[in-house]
Order: sequence, then C-alpha cells, then structure tokens
Amino acid sequence: MSRTAYDLRDEPWIAVRIGDQVHELSLREVFQRAGEIRGLAGEIPTQDAAILRLLLVIVNRAIPEHRHGPQEWTRLWAARELPLAEIDAYLDAQGERFDLLSPTTPFLQVAGLSASKTSGLVKLIAEVPAGEQYFTTRAGRQITSLSYAEAARWLVHCQQFDVSGIKTGAFGDPRVKGGKGYPIGTGFAGRCGLVFVEGGDLRETLLLNLVLPRREFDARSDLPVWERPPLGPGVDATHAFPTGPNDLTTWSMRRILLHHNGIEVKDVLITNGDPVHARNLHKVEHHCAWRRSANQEKLTGDTAYMPRSHDPARALWRGLDGILIERATGGAVRGEAVAELAPAVVSWLADRRDAGGLAPDTPVRLHAVGMSYGTQDSMIEATYDDALRLRARVLTDPPVMSVALRAADLAVAAVTLLANLAGNLASAAGRDPAGARDRAREFGFHQLDGAFRLWLGRLGDGDPEHASADWSEVCRAVIATEGDRLVREAGADAVLGRKVRERHLDAALADLWFRAALSKLIPPQPVPHHQEKQMSGIPTPSGTGGSTQ
Repeated sequence: MSRTAYDLRDEPWIAVRIGDQVHELSLREVFQRAGEIRGLAGEIPTQDAAILRLLLVIVNRAIPEHRHGPQEWTRLWAARELPLAEIDAYLDAQGERFDLLSPTTPFLQVAGLSASKTSGLVKLIAEVPAGEQYFTTRAGRQITSLSYAEAARWLVHCQQFDVSGIKTGAFGDPRVKGGKGYPIGTGFAGRCGLVFVEGGDLRETLLLNLVLPRREFDARSDLPVWERPPLGPGVDATHAFPTGPNDLTTWSMRRILLHHNGIEVKDVLITNGDPVHARNLHKVEHHCAWRRSANQEKLTGDTAYMPRSHDPARALWRGLDGILIERATGGAVRGEAVAELAPAVVSWLADRRDAGGLAPDTPVRLHAVGMSYGTQDSMIEATYDDALRLRARVLTDPPVMSVALRAADLAVAAVTLLANLAGNLASAAGRDPAGARDRAREFGFHQLDGAFRLWLGRLGDGDPEHASADWSEVCRAVIATEGDRLVREAGADAVLGRKVRERHLDAALADLWFRAALSKLIPPQPVPHHQEKQMSGIPTPSGTGGSTQ
C-alpha cells in the first residue's frame, strides 16, 4: 500500500533485542518497553550508538529544565520505568517533525533538496569500506531499495557518522563549485571514540548515559534540530556553533533527502550541511574522552581539547587510561590544565556514586564504539566495538580505578618483555627481530585478554590491593609460560647463537635476560606447595615450572 507518511513516533523502525528475538519498535514503544529490551540490535555498532544518542536527546528534552540535576537523576534511577508521561507529551508536541516522508519537514532531512544527480543508497549505508562489502548481508553496490525502517536507521547513522569527501552539490548552496560540494569533514560522532555505560536493560542504559547537570546549558537554545526552523540547502548562518549536547548530537552535518515511491525508499541525495569544528566541545559531548592538542593550541593561543578516538589495534582494557583519568590522577598539576579529560558521563556517574544515587556494586558494561576512516576520511576503514563488564566502583572509586590502571600498565610492560625476548631470539638465529617482536606482542596480549577481562569483572569484590597482587601473579604466569614456549621453539640456530652488536647472543642468554627482567617487573611470590591456588578463580596456564627464579 502506498504511503504518504511514516511517523517514527508510532511506526516500527528501531531494531531492539527482547529475549533472544530482534523486533522493530516505534519510538513510543521503545520507551514503554525499555525495561524488557536487552539492547539495540541494528545493522552495525555505530548505528546502535547513533540511535542511542538520539533516544538520549528525547529523554533529556522531555524532562523539564527545572528538574534537571542530580536529584532528578536519582529519582529516575530508583523508579521502575522511564518518565513516560513526559516523553509522550514531548513527542506529541513535535507535530510532523518525526514524519520520515513529510513533504515540508521530513525527519532529519531537507524538503525539496535537489541537485544534478542523486547519491545512491550505497552512500547512505555504511557497509563498503575500501570497496569491499562487510557488516551486513546486503549486496553493497547492488542496493536498489530500503524499507522505511531501514532507511530511518541509516539516516540517523549518516548524520552522525557519514564519511567526508566530495559530495553532490545541492542547488541553492553557494559553496558548490562545478556541481560539487567539497569536504567539510565526517559526521561529528565519527571523530569521537564513543564510550557508553550500559545496564541490564535499555531503561538502565538510557539513565546511566543521561547527564543532567543543572543550568549547565540554556534549554531555550540547546535544541535538537527538529525543534529548530527547517533548514535549506546552504549553511545555517544564524547557528554556527553547537549550544549544548542536544544541539550537537543532532547537528546537521549533511543535507539529506530520501527518494521513495510510496512503498519503499529507492534513492537518496546526500549533500554538505553545517560544518563544525571539534575543538573544545568537551562540555557538550558527554560520551568521549578528550586530549589537549598542541597543534590546536598553537593556532588559538589558548588551551584546546580534541576528542580521543579508539585505536583499532588495541582492546578496550588497554585504553582504560583514556577513560579513568581525573579521579585516578588527581587532576591538574601546579595549576596547569589537565592533559586529558575523562568522558563526562564517567565523571557524572562518579558524582552520582558519591551522592549515594548509584550503588558501587551495580554491574555495568563499559561499551566503546567508533569509526575509523581512510584516504582523507572519504571511506570507512573499520568500526571499533569492544566492551568490558565491571562494577560501577571501577568507574567511580579512585583507589579501584588506580588498581585497574596499574594492572593494565603491568600487562603492557610484561608483554613488552615478551616481545623483546622474541626479538632477541630472532636476532640470535639471524632472522629479522622486528616481525618476531610484533607477533609476540600480539600473541601476548591475546593470551592475557580473557584473564584480564575476568579479573576486571571481579575487581572491587574485596580488597583492591589483594586483587592487584592476584593480577600480578596471573600476568607473570601467563607471560612466563609464553616465554618458555618461545625459547623451546627458537630453533637450533638460536641455540648456537651469533654475534649481535659486537657480542655473542644465543637463546640461553636471551632467556636469562627475559627472566631477570620479568622478575624485576613482577617479583615472584613463593607459595608453599600445600597452599597452591588459582588466584581469584582466574585460570592460570599449566606448565609454568622453571619459569621463576
């Protein structure tokens, strides 16, 4: 049946997981059933992140400004459901602004947007990095149509994560030259290493990520795009800078118009929208860590923070130093601005814990999501998606934070020793040490990964310093075992050795150096035979005999 409207408030479009099944729900249904929903279940992690951020804006705007603040958050956390009456009233007040097909105010689009050609649906769907299909089962460049629900999800994603590069030039945009719109950067969320704190269901997840600082922003100006006048094809000259988190989250980096035939979406036009610089937006972007930028400070002559991104080559636990920052380090030193800022959502939850609103034993999931781009940000290279299960106190209690950070640092240092051993063994055998070091480093982190995640999930259950000692023993056992394996497999050439940097190097000497360095890093703790144990229930590798001095 041909459709002239598709109101996202009441039509199903958000993919969610309830039990073991995936369902599509409307906006109202998502909020009403948030206590049943395990999580969002869209096509890719960044799509779920984009939709979660959209839901947070709606909840934030639904709560009257005079109720914003710590007390309101504590009240909401203790309640059984979200403030549904306020959310419904807010959605009701938006008129046609959530209608995907509205001829005058289509959701996150520009009515009447036109150009000499359209963009093609493949430009809307983030699944073809470097010309290769991935993420979903769709046939990449053979996409000819999308359901309204699919198109709505990708539309939300595109505004936040779209690639940079040359776009089709919209008629009426004075920036266009030769029919082309020249690059203004990726969607803002694509520049951030996003961090979310997830609970047992979507209700908890929304509240754990809902930052409600009283009077931090003026509600009269911090408005999402659907509460502002409809946009045209060119830059909105009256609104050059984000005024708050609601504004930034729904910032129109792209002008978009879906083309449909009344049954499904057949094409799309994507053109440049409003540019935004990421510098010093740490007060309005709550789900990203920030770092001082020397280059930006040279340009501005003032303190400048830029968003941190996730390193695709590193597991999340190896990047905890970028998340558990201020309370663990004590903040600025000698009046200097701090070098890094934790995500505001983590700092906010730490305050809620101090105020008694969030129990320190609350189980949560720290979820990191990001997008990596290649070739001048004009194509998707990879997505980042990693999570850690832990207790809230790991994010909120400085002593526990410090133990977690020291444990991650210890693992990195121990793996470095393992990599050095591999390099020395390769040199002793006359092989290239660089490749051997890289392989050993990768394998060492792989071997520690599961043990660290299990240990971190139990951190806070008892004395944190005892937990630190437990991790030291586990880390030492794993790395010692891997060192033993490298020496056994080094080969006859390494056993014989050769002259390296004017001295003889063989497997025995490399092993001796490794054992001495490991014992210095993690001094062995002798345990009587009748008291041997597995620390904190974390399995340790077998066959570690002879690996300690």
